[in-house]
Amino acid sequence: MTEQRTSANNQQARPPFFRALPAEEAQRLATDVRAIIGNDMTIESIQTTRDQSQGAVVVQGKLLKPSHDVFPRWLTALNQLGYTPVLRSREGEGDSTSGQDVTLQVLGGVAPKERSNGWINLILFLITVISTLWVGMLFSDTVVINESADLIRLSNLIQGWPFALTLLGILGAHEFGHYFAARYHQVAVTLPYFIPMPFGFGTLGAFIRLKEPVPDQRKLFDIGVAGPLAGLVLAIPLLFYGLSTSPVVVPEPTPGGFLEGNSILYYYAKVYMFGKPLPDPISGEDVIMNAVTTAAWIGLLVTALNLLPVGQLDGGHTVFALFGRKARYVNMAAIGAMFLFAVAGLQSVQAYLPMLKAVGYTGWFVWLGLIFFIIGPFHPPALDDVTTLDPKRRLIGYLVILIFILTFTPVPMTMLS
Repeated sequence: MTEQRTSANNQQARPPFFRALPAEEAQRLATDVRAIIGNDMTIESIQTTRDQSQGAVVVQGKLLKPSHDVFPRWLTALNQLGYTPVLRSREGEGDSTSGQDVTLQVLGGVAPKERSNGWINLILFLITVISTLWVGMLFSDTVVINESADLIRLSNLIQGWPFALTLLGILGAHEFGHYFAARYHQVAVTLPYFIPMPFGFGTLGAFIRLKEPVPDQRKLFDIGVAGPLAGLVLAIPLLFYGLSTSPVVVPEPTPGGFLEGNSILYYYAKVYMFGKPLPDPISGEDVIMNAVTTAAWIGLLVTALNLLPVGQLDGGHTVFALFGRKARYVNMAAIGAMFLFAVAGLQSVQAYLPMLKAVGYTGWFVWLGLIFFIIGPFHPPALDDVTTLDPKRRLIGYLVILIFILTFTPVPMTMLS
């Protein structure tokens, strides 16, 4: 899930759709703001400014009511006038209660809602169906490839449906979890964009885009955790079904194949289903994943990657909503851990410390690049940075962190030579 970047820190430049206001307009706005918020907070000072980074109107005072009750009304009223409110605590981390010292900044302008074209979503989905059917065909036990023409034969392609249906079902549940949570909170959102890939797993996953900023951390949290939780509702039972139909044998060497990595959840799922750890270090036995197991394992891997506690990934949304500005320490710890896993995957390091093969994977260097140059390591604040999570949401947040720990795979896969 990606969010529109309109809630930057005060020290950062405001996006171009926010503007400085002429003096007369700023004075009229100050009068309107006083009327809108007067029953909800005591106003200690109200100032107009031409500094875009501070807002056209800056109000300081104390909340008379909880921020999660009053800010949605302020946002609606000021958006209708063509302005955007930003609420910050003057006491460090907010607690969303009344009596709190706050600063309200009113910016000149409203972030435009992003436009989307449903045909693009449909076309990408149909291409992804074909690409996952094609990869699923290669995983199928019933398809024999004797010549290149067999790779494009429709009867063979259809045999990839168990893999395609399982994987797209899990990814679809994940993204529509985000989608329906956003719609529930009346946040404009696109339909899922599926990303086809004609090799590997047949897809790079899917994502949705929020067309407007999320007002507060509670709504951001709900939208963020709905995806992975919805995906897991499908992925876990499908994993157990797939394991129940997958054979356990001593595998033959298959150059060009891959050995899937173990998360805590996947490891103990195999112990539960087969009564012993796999791969068996003594007999050499291992489960040969069928198409459903492979797709469910990929679904768990994608869930864990989305729950990495950085930036605007689902995990980044979760830790930001839980810990507020202190989430930066969690972000930095996660980035540091990925760097250590990546270094541990270097052959030169493993030559001195062979035991690091169990946790080292150089692919984390790629993820570090994505985080620093595309995703961003830290999470921007919400428009209302005062509202915090209630106890129920906080409990769910810690559950999501536990899910990340259980599904995280330090070495996602090992290529067989």
